[in-house]
Amino acid sequence: MEFETMAARKVHNGNGNGRNIKRVLRHRDSREYFKDGGWTNNPNEADCFSDAVEAAEICARFQLNDVELALRFETGCDVFCTPIR
Repeated sequence: MEFETMAARKVHNGNGNGRNIKRVLRHRDSREYFKDGGWTNNPNEADCFSDAVEAAEICARFQLNDVELALRFETGCDVFCTPIR
């Protein structure tokens, strides 16, 4: 069985308009977002990742624990979060 990396850039709402999604790492306890090897409270400053593999690589490189991958609409709403490490 073959698997492909899902790299969706847009999610469509009910009326067909596309909405940009960004992938960010969020600390589960503090709710801060990963930025340049540190943390920020501002999700707009957070590092964006092209896919879950890139986010996992950053977790390993910076030895991050208790983090989750959050999918976030540009409008400022986290729509899906899942523990990553």
